[in-house]
Amino acid sequence: MIISKKHHPISWLFLSAFFRLIVSLLIFGLMLPSCDNAGEANISPPRVQQTLHRVEVITVENKAVSLTQTVSGALIAVTKIRLYNEESGRITKLPYHEGDTVKKGTLLVQLDNALLKTDVAKTVATKQQAKLDLSRLKKLLQKNLSTEEELAQAATELDLAIAEEKRQHIRLQRSSIKAPIDGLITKRLYEPGDMLAPQSHIHTIIDPSALRLKASLAERWLPLVKKGQQVTLRIDALGNTGFVAKVSRIHPTINASTHKGIIEILLSPVPKGATVGQFSRANIKLSATNRLIIPVHTIHYEPAGAYVFRVIKDKKGDTIAEKVYFEQGQQFASKAEILSGLNPGDRIVSRGFLGLRTGKKVEVADVSNKKIKNRLTPQQDLNPATDSAISSQINKNK
Repeated sequence: MIISKKHHPISWLFLSAFFRLIVSLLIFGLMLPSCDNAGEANISPPRVQQTLHRVEVITVENKAVSLTQTVSGALIAVTKIRLYNEESGRITKLPYHEGDTVKKGTLLVQLDNALLKTDVAKTVATKQQAKLDLSRLKKLLQKNLSTEEELAQAATELDLAIAEEKRQHIRLQRSSIKAPIDGLITKRLYEPGDMLAPQSHIHTIIDPSALRLKASLAERWLPLVKKGQQVTLRIDALGNTGFVAKVSRIHPTINASTHKGIIEILLSPVPKGATVGQFSRANIKLSATNRLIIPVHTIHYEPAGAYVFRVIKDKKGDTIAEKVYFEQGQQFASKAEILSGLNPGDRIVSRGFLGLRTGKKVEVADVSNKKIKNRLTPQQDLNPATDSAISSQINKNK
């Protein structure tokens, strides 16, 4: 037997109407917030006043600039003499060693000169004989027993004998080598008993009362160095004490490979403890006059070259920024030289670079307030994002 259920038509109609009512209520509830938002959207917010791009500027000017360059090297003696022998011979005396101080004229080297003395005696005898021969021929000429030619030949023989005697005396003198200056022996290369060939280096002697530093300096700075200019010289072995020295010589040529020239710095008098070979450093102040300069931190670089932002007035009278390319010269510490592209009196941006471009309207910031000025760095942006806080601080300090 099959049992079946029959659904009443009225029940289905009631349920369908009930569900439609619930859905309608939900849709209406969701629409209410949207209407509120739409109403609020019709209310226009107050317009925010636009703030100009704030920058700090400096003025391009002509002025004297300077910087200090340090050169270094080992101290050397101003006067250094190497002693050589001109005659060969065996050393019989060599009394002084390295570090010994000697006076001018002191005997430093004595060679065996016995043979030289014999040669001198021989030339003396030859000269005396030549004198006698000349005198005899003069008497014979008076008696017509000799000729003018014989007399002239005898006079020549006497002149040759005198010259030979002088030569042998010089050789004898040069077998003894004496100190040419008051100085200090720095090298002794032989010992007594050694046999010397001619032109052998025996001793080196220096004058310790004057030392010098011979150093290299870049070619671009050489024109700024003056002969006689005072410098401060420090010797590592003597600590950080500075000694007064002066530029004694500037070499006229430049090394083509290194693009450096040579200067010599004289240290006289020599301080106690200073000696040849010590490492030293000299600080040279280089000054240049009438140079058009700007701070280095205002300069920007790109493939087209170096540029700055200059602040000018446009045709409407608005203050705007413009990018200006220029030719840069030498750099003096934190200042850079301008060769062309800028003029004295131009105002260029020193702070507030972020977002800056040609044609953008700017406001030049008042940096007279020291607290605010000291708080900013050259790279800090002065755009509206930070402008309000800075302005508040300035007004508070006022």
